[in-house]
Amino acid sequence: MKINIEDIDSTRKKIRVSLSSEQVAEKRNSVFREVMGGVSVKGFRKGKVPRHVVESMYGKEVDQETASNLVSDTLSEALAERSLLPVTRPDITEIDEVKVGEEFAYSAEFEVIPDFELSDYSSISVKKIVRQIAEEDIDAEVQKLRERAAQSRLIEKDRPAKEGDYVFVDYSGTFEDGETIDDLNRQDVRFLLGEEQISPEFEENLLGKKTGEEAEFSVSYPEDFLIQEAAGKTVSFTVKVKEIHDRVLPEVNDDFAKDFEVESVSELQDAIKEQLERMHENEQLSSMREQIVDSLLSNNQFDVPPSMLEKEEESLKARFVSDMQRGGVPEPEIEEDVMPKFTEKATESVRTSIILSRIAQKENVKVTRKQINEQIDRLAASYNLPRDQVYKAYEQPGTMEHLESQIKTQGVLDLLLEQAQVEEVEPDSEQIDKE
Repeated sequence: MKINIEDIDSTRKKIRVSLSSEQVAEKRNSVFREVMGGVSVKGFRKGKVPRHVVESMYGKEVDQETASNLVSDTLSEALAERSLLPVTRPDITEIDEVKVGEEFAYSAEFEVIPDFELSDYSSISVKKIVRQIAEEDIDAEVQKLRERAAQSRLIEKDRPAKEGDYVFVDYSGTFEDGETIDDLNRQDVRFLLGEEQISPEFEENLLGKKTGEEAEFSVSYPEDFLIQEAAGKTVSFTVKVKEIHDRVLPEVNDDFAKDFEVESVSELQDAIKEQLERMHENEQLSSMREQIVDSLLSNNQFDVPPSMLEKEEESLKARFVSDMQRGGVPEPEIEEDVMPKFTEKATESVRTSIILSRIAQKENVKVTRKQINEQIDRLAASYNLPRDQVYKAYEQPGTMEHLESQIKTQGVLDLLLEQAQVEEVEPDSEQIDKE
């Protein structure tokens, strides 16, 4: 078997396989014997038909079957001999006719992960943001718990709405042409003023209104507004204030703490501190892993196989649509101007996967059955589902492979983090505000 490899570009190759006339004859005879065994011709017993009769009747079909068998029998072997791992099914682009006494050749094209020299990853520099949990951090979390447990109390006296009030309203909106849609017409909707739960125009026009009063105003929505019919348009609203309620926060005492399965305010504060420390630790790890990935991407430049890129783009788009639908958009559309963002994100994702896979291979990072079981147990606990139900879900085609890939990726990143040069730094004001 003769093999010739041609580079079409950095992600696509062409293989040319030539087989000797002896190989061709051996395979053709094998196919011919199978055909002869099943041929029935009047005047001859089954399996006893002379070869020249079968040749005259089925010679072309035998040649075609021989060609097909020669390709299927030798292509994988030829690729393995040259240590080639296609990422797409090879496309047969040229194939000879089978001729007795002559060589047979065929060509196939396929995508590959491009060859690149892996950069040194033994001591990647990362910054570890170190922050102590302060008393004000705990107080802020307690305040959030109070706000979630707040009660709504109808205001009896005639006073205008202010920040911190709940307002119950009916509203109707129309486009400039007088048309409307259901999403712009609602009754008994509750808004909390001062918490940016609604658009600034709504809040501005409701502040200072009393029960029974109406406000009329217009809102111009951006092109990417969630309600597709209103995106990029101006809507005129009429809003009637039906009720104004005080927001009554519970006192912070031991009774309040018991609502969160602890016995005292002190225990609640300790639990909050532990939770904040865990969150900060997770954020530290996430940030350092992102820095490692950024460094790997920066230092390992190569082209991405188009098929892998296309598959990842479609996955990202499907996830985006699913998230939008869960957010209340029934039929979300992806605008042309945001398509490049999906391509950019998909390219980074595929390149990251290729680099980490190369490191996993080099460092012999393996996924054990124990790791898989532990991960499934964690998933079952986090979703509060029976262990067996989660295991069954991972019996679906492709799901277990995806889980193993995630675990392996995590293992590689943990390895790189162990080897990294870590510099501890204080958070800047922007990072503190974000937290």
